[in-house]
Amino acid sequence: MAVVKDAVDAVAERAPRVSLVLKADIRAGVTDGLTSKVETIERHLAE
Repeated sequence: MAVVKDAVDAVAERAPRVSLVLKADIRAGVTDGLTSKVETIERHLAE
């Protein structure tokens, strides 16, 4: 969450308003899920 705060603070220095939406899907035993999803999409697009 420190990264999120740092990002918000960086934007707030230059903008009068900061809007943030954060969504997380955390499942036990699943690692590197985002990379896997991107690879699956790329594979389907190549077909």
